[in-house]
Amino acid sequence: MKNSISLTMIVKNEAQHLTDCLKSVENVIDEIIIIDTGSTDDTIKIAESFNAKIFHFDWINDFAAARNFALSKSNCDWILYLDADERLDKNAAAKLKNYASISDNAGYYCTIKSYNSQAKRNDTIRYIRFFKNHPKAHFTGKVHEQITPSLEKLNYKFIHSDILIHHIGYDISKEGRKQKALRNLKLLEEEYAAAKNEYVLFQIAQSNFILESYETAKENFLQLVKSKSLNYQFKAESFSYLSQLFFNDFQNKQAELYINEAIRLNNTQTFYHLLRSKILLRSGNFSEAKNELQKALELSKSSEKLQYNNLQQVNVSAEEIIYYGLHLSYQLKDSTLNNQMKSELGKLCGKNVSELIDSLEKQKNINESKIDELISEVNNLNLSLVVNLLSRYENKNFALTLLQKLYSKFNDNSELIKNISLILHSTDRTKEAITLSEEKFEIIKSDPSASLYLAMLYLKVGKEDQALQIFNLLEKNFSHFNEMITKVKTLKEKLVKSLEI
Repeated sequence: MKNSISLTMIVKNEAQHLTDCLKSVENVIDEIIIIDTGSTDDTIKIAESFNAKIFHFDWINDFAAARNFALSKSNCDWILYLDADERLDKNAAAKLKNYASISDNAGYYCTIKSYNSQAKRNDTIRYIRFFKNHPKAHFTGKVHEQITPSLEKLNYKFIHSDILIHHIGYDISKEGRKQKALRNLKLLEEEYAAAKNEYVLFQIAQSNFILESYETAKENFLQLVKSKSLNYQFKAESFSYLSQLFFNDFQNKQAELYINEAIRLNNTQTFYHLLRSKILLRSGNFSEAKNELQKALELSKSSEKLQYNNLQQVNVSAEEIIYYGLHLSYQLKDSTLNNQMKSELGKLCGKNVSELIDSLEKQKNINESKIDELISEVNNLNLSLVVNLLSRYENKNFALTLLQKLYSKFNDNSELIKNISLILHSTDRTKEAITLSEEKFEIIKSDPSASLYLAMLYLKVGKEDQALQIFNLLEKNFSHFNEMITKVKTLKEKLVKSLEI
């Protein structure tokens, strides 16, 4: 059959995902090649029900080797390769057939959209996933295997397509993502030791970032930004990661320097402009922070189009940007910006959410029967804003009631813990405030503001030794946060003098 298409897959114990994957291609594909590496569930049975050709492959910790084995079994003119936790978009079928009609040796960039419902962010990355079959075409890379280097040597034409592939495999818990990153890291490090490949180093750096090995990730990305041959988009991503790392360490000058470099290389990434706005806000450059917010909002509205230009893209939702914009409007006391953001919020999220924000801004005491409804509208994107608004309430008991209800839903948020402690202390319940902060110290110790507040509470109740321990910890962990360290040193000197007396 002319212009026929093979689907090739590597699977092991994918019964949970395989049916939906194969259903997404059943009217498109002429041949299904399944390479099984040792399934013990119903994977084989499901594959057989779709008339797949199934071959066994002994796993040797090398994804490229398994992909190449699949290529050797493929008989069609074109190859589409997927993972079991991926689904071809419903609008892609006709497009694939159309793309397969050209006579040239070509590879098509496809958009792989990875979902992360916890972070409320979706990432996209563009790979060659659909290409004309060739006896010399082969994959390279033990992990994050690629066909592109091989096709380049064969003088293939690379074409940007609008084929969309949905990837649900990373829509898992933070621990699940860490387990995947740890599995990949070992193979990536072996591959990099054998041949110093910058793309592999980029994947190593990302894995270390996911694993929260931040110092190692920083070293990796610093090495990458010095490269003269790394693709400019991956270099921009490396600068962006460095900016995040330095921002999280309260090193604003370095964070701003690196995000400026990222934007210089690629100014179409929504996330870069949002991060730059946050850096500028912390530095007190309010007008520029506002400008960057507006750029981020505009880019987010055209992110679907921009993803075809970016090999890798973090799709920041307009909702996240709007909530940050509201926070910025309070900092700037900018009513025009506030009204713009509330208008955008109403259009995007509906009446309930905009009414919630309006009620909190006006410090309304919400009817008890509506409190649970209000809490249900709070998510990871607007939690910080809601906590900030509640912390301003004059009716502290009402604010505390809502904050404690939020705590039952978000008990690992340092800002929420700190604000509950603040209100407990202000209502003469200092011991309860200390107990809460102590119980959640593993969470708040990474937040200098929350940690410092606990130290101040210790001083209030005469626990100078405990306060001193936190001061020492702050000096050790946040040595680059000059404003905080200056404050801590002043308090520490006063404390030491008082103890000597």
